[in-house]
Amino acid sequence: MRHLGSTWLFPFIGLSLSCISVLVRGMTDVRREELRDETAALFKHGYEGYMRYAYPADELRPLSCGPLGRDPNEGNFGINDIHANISMTLVDVLSSLPVVHPKAYPKAVQLVAERVSFDQDVKVQVFEMTIRALGALLSTYQHLDELPDDPILQAEKLGLEEEGWSWGGARKASVNLKQYKDRMLALAKDLGERLLPAFDTVTGIPYARVNLRSGVLKGESVETCTAGAGSLLLEFALLSRLTGDDRFESLAHNAYMAIWNRRTQQNLLGNTIGTHGHWLSPGFSGVGAGMDSFFEYGIKAGIMLDDDTYYDIFYDSYAAVQTHVRTPDGFIYRPIQIRLLQPSSPSTIDSLSAFLPGIQVLAGDVESAIKSHLVFWNLWRKHSAMPESWQWSERNVEWAGYPGRPEFIESTYYLYQATQDPFYLRVGERILSDLKRRTKTKCGFATLKNVMTGELEDRMESFMLSETLKYLYLLFADIPLPNANKVFTTEGHSLRVPPKHLRTPSLTRRTLRRGEHPTCPVYKPVMVGGLTEDEGIVVGIEGRAEYEYARSLIYGWGSEGLEAEDPSKMWWNGGVCHIPSAPKFAFEIVLSPLNTSDPSQVPPEDPSPGPNKVTQDSLTGDYVITDIEGLRLGVRWRFDGQGYDVSNIGPHRLRPGQQVIITDPTMRDHLPVASPPPSELSHSPAELILRFTAYPSDTAFVGQASGEGQVFLHAVGATAVFGKDFGAPLVKNGGEKKGWELGGKGMRLVIAPDANGQAEEGCQSLPRKYLGLSPEEDYVLAVARGNCTFLEKAILAKANGAAGVLVLGTPPVTDTDGNTWDEGLIRPSAEIDPALESELDDMGMIYTEYLVGEVLRRAVNVEKRVLGIELLRMDGDAVPDENGGRAAGAPAGGGKAGSGAPDDGVEAREGRLMVGQHAIHNLKVVNGDKIDRGGRRPP
Repeated sequence: MRHLGSTWLFPFIGLSLSCISVLVRGMTDVRREELRDETAALFKHGYEGYMRYAYPADELRPLSCGPLGRDPNEGNFGINDIHANISMTLVDVLSSLPVVHPKAYPKAVQLVAERVSFDQDVKVQVFEMTIRALGALLSTYQHLDELPDDPILQAEKLGLEEEGWSWGGARKASVNLKQYKDRMLALAKDLGERLLPAFDTVTGIPYARVNLRSGVLKGESVETCTAGAGSLLLEFALLSRLTGDDRFESLAHNAYMAIWNRRTQQNLLGNTIGTHGHWLSPGFSGVGAGMDSFFEYGIKAGIMLDDDTYYDIFYDSYAAVQTHVRTPDGFIYRPIQIRLLQPSSPSTIDSLSAFLPGIQVLAGDVESAIKSHLVFWNLWRKHSAMPESWQWSERNVEWAGYPGRPEFIESTYYLYQATQDPFYLRVGERILSDLKRRTKTKCGFATLKNVMTGELEDRMESFMLSETLKYLYLLFADIPLPNANKVFTTEGHSLRVPPKHLRTPSLTRRTLRRGEHPTCPVYKPVMVGGLTEDEGIVVGIEGRAEYEYARSLIYGWGSEGLEAEDPSKMWWNGGVCHIPSAPKFAFEIVLSPLNTSDPSQVPPEDPSPGPNKVTQDSLTGDYVITDIEGLRLGVRWRFDGQGYDVSNIGPHRLRPGQQVIITDPTMRDHLPVASPPPSELSHSPAELILRFTAYPSDTAFVGQASGEGQVFLHAVGATAVFGKDFGAPLVKNGGEKKGWELGGKGMRLVIAPDANGQAEEGCQSLPRKYLGLSPEEDYVLAVARGNCTFLEKAILAKANGAAGVLVLGTPPVTDTDGNTWDEGLIRPSAEIDPALESELDDMGMIYTEYLVGEVLRRAVNVEKRVLGIELLRMDGDAVPDENGGRAAGAPAGGGKAGSGAPDDGVEAREGRLMVGQHAIHNLKVVNGDKIDRGGRRPP
């Protein structure tokens, strides 16, 4: 996402309108493949037009079919910022060629490796050179590194002729592309070093421009923008990891932090800043021009580098955007003044902010992504392109140009991957048709100077190939999003950090992450007539009320605004759509005793609550509050739309999956007398003993193993906080205890091997036949952690007849000092849909450490043994018997079994605090302990 000048919006004006609903309309695979091939043909047309008419210039003139060079006027930054005399279009498109036009890849790599030099006496923009050139070179280096060593195998992997490369119709002998790998990294480092002088400032915030040969020129402007200075992390960090030169990552990190540390009290950032560290006029915050990719690089740096620092910054800044920048309806993101917190005037949307839905998908906020994307979809549908800026409050185009920007298409691709709704394929089909009809020329693709008149400009920016047509191709080819420390940069280059280059988190970070399940909510389509797909009819994006509401924001009233595109596929429900109102996203609550009406009685904030008030459970990572006095809790809206979560307790940040438990007796009267439903109670016991028995390979393990078995391992397991409660009363089956419960008989343990002999993650269907099981065998499935959520593993295992799941932890990590650590035991957690809760009551999940899994794998894969597993309680755990009574060791009195609560004669109660109609899900008030805090007693 590139940045322009500043833009601003106007306050939201309320409307009401009628609703139209649409059932899901699909797209055949044949049609999707036709669109994929058409996109590839257009990409090839643009690339070969550049190579024929413009190379080695940086850009193509698509109307006059000639090269576009630097402007003699050095102040023409729109041209000169990216014209470095390095064949920029060829360099920028390198990472797209293997995907979309592989036949051109070998020659392109050779040309860049042999002819590109950054020893140029030109002033260019640091940001543009980083995202276009540096990112492309690093991506190409990694792609070449992944290719086989044999040239013939390289050709096969690229989908080329087995006997050699083809270029321009002339066949050539096989070329070993990997010989250029080191050259790509050397070029990247050379460019990085030429950009380093820009960081020589008092704050670490870099100058916007630098001369590639001379460095920062005398009199260079100190003005830069948040996106330009704060979107260098991905490329610079990877360059450091690959070369071992820490300068690049350190400087990019310092620049990013220098900007973030100048945020307002509300966690807002301005769009223009000086290298001296002061926000410059006009002082607006938002998500568009000048700010866009700062947010993008926050979450993507978290993903690629596995660094919570960047995750934290992103989610804090995103909460500020959702709270202050987003309009009350949840659809428009308008610039606001960072000091007065007032919306700007006039009110505009710029095309660069169309990146936001894609980032919202990455963040897990799919519902917000759908809404914001629909606004841009209606803009495109109205103008058959995306105008650079649009006054949404007056519904007028402010800046009518469209240079082929990719942001809206990129977001469409991300949303299709998240929802699989064919609506997004049809959006891509419309975009492809409009691009072909309005911008295609004899030798390339022109810029639309005016989206309303169709007037063209004689320029084809490099991102037309590297991003716009590439993302369309990815959409129609249904190529999944990258993951596992791999991302697309803001210029569409794929970068990844190999495991050996990941850095070990600090002890503090490892402690904070205990109990975490960093996954996004699964998209749930709207249903008509039922709660699940089996009970009702799935309604596509076009059938949601948000679809017509977004249309009204762009088109306004009348037949144009409410016209149905395909009436045969729609039905009228006779209802009225009310103006949407998004819940308040983030705020702070003050804990205080009940009925405190005098504000002076509210205790002052404790800025750094110590262990006398807040402690963290070393096993689960949960926080326990024993004294509420002076505590402020940050609260944020959950992305699944089910309410709120506590995000922080003063300086203590909560991770997904961690809970807050308040035991302060002064909160007692906040609770209802009735006990909470079973789903609100923690599962018990937290830990239990796993006993593993090995049997000969021919053992028939039906019901209970026959033949002599050998107990060879005892280990500790942590139970999940969803699904089966192992502390519940034991169920009898014909007078005999079942196997997958405490004290039950042994059950067969099955480890499903993958191609490497390791346990599969259990993220796909594993039928009994594949596992070598008979139809009547009961079994527990052992799976590796990762690749999908704990909930998805449980659902898939249950669907294939497993009685339970044993999750094998991740391997230990050795840091740069030679110290080895692992995460230990965690309690698997998940957000359970009420419709699934009862279905998973008998599906128990237990987590054990990686080394235990290694022993089990050896027994199965090497020793060829059949395994059995039994569950035993830890000493002192309370286990209810089958009649609901207490087994030996259970606490007496008013305490809850397994809770550890002593009997103080006070009825134990649990509950959750509410914000309006919404619960704070990860906060639980537990009252029943006798706590002495300096003489204070329960009331």
